[in-house]
Amino acid sequence: MPILLLFLILLFVAPWAFGLLLVFFLIFLLVFIPLGFAAQSFIWLIVGPGQLLRILFNKKVRRNHALEHATVNVIEENYGPTNIAGMAYENGFTLKGVMDPHLVLAAAREGLYRMSRGERKLAVHPRCGTTIVVTNTVAAAVFVGFLFLTGHLSLFSILLAILCAHAFGAFFSKIAQYYITTSQDVSGMTIDGIEVRSNPVNFLGMKFMMPSELFISTRQPEDGLSVEVVD
Repeated sequence: MPILLLFLILLFVAPWAFGLLLVFFLIFLLVFIPLGFAAQSFIWLIVGPGQLLRILFNKKVRRNHALEHATVNVIEENYGPTNIAGMAYENGFTLKGVMDPHLVLAAAREGLYRMSRGERKLAVHPRCGTTIVVTNTVAAAVFVGFLFLTGHLSLFSILLAILCAHAFGAFFSKIAQYYITTSQDVSGMTIDGIEVRSNPVNFLGMKFMMPSELFISTRQPEDGLSVEVVD
């Protein structure tokens, strides 16, 4: 509204200034936005697939990524949609947005059990970061492909890329999660425990430790046995 009001004021008070602003806006709309989108698309075609490939060759991370999704899916089956976010590592995974360790540990164990019994769909979750990577990659591929076919930049190609990304991004994300970023082969995998991780918060010169995330540690078949030595 403030921008529209400014344009209306300039239209009646200073038509020449309105004309200059309109020309600048059209140049920005027709030139700079397509150029910026083109540069970002070329960069993303290199960066996006690389992010997926880094996970592809680390089976430990892929297994923990699958268990992370399974844990969130089990929680949401019982309590409805959540804003839980997670991150997978070689030795486990973290969850933010839920701070009940007993609930999360029970969900992780149920998710691991159900995946080991064949419920591989638990390894896929619609809010996974893979969706962002895949959606941006689809948009970049469509835009660059259209650019090579037509030979010129246009707002139409940007809109086409965005529409295709939203239409097909979620579908391709499920495929990427299932075959690239997760591994549903969790046989022999165990859950070692859960840890509440805290971050220091300074308030009025005092430091408080505030719970920030839960870390669920896992052990995989190739890790071997954990031996505790007692003196």
